[in-house]
Amino acid sequence: MANHLFLTETEGAKDNLKYTVGAKDLLIDLKVLLKEYYAATFTEDGSSLIMKFTNGQVFCLNLKEEVK
Repeated sequence: MANHLFLTETEGAKDNLKYTVGAKDLLIDLKVLLKEYYAATFTEDGSSLIMKFTNGQVFCLNLKEEVK
């Protein structure tokens, strides 16, 4: 998977008035940010990010866009 570049809403929108971020893009950004702070193994599973630590702890972050 290619590295995702961080963009602000304004930069990503360009000439469009609305800019939306997808759950997959947000997941990739969170993965990059979390890698800066935690020594863990990160894997993606669809719309989830799984973090495995050397002490045996495992966390699963699930992303789902809520549409109102």
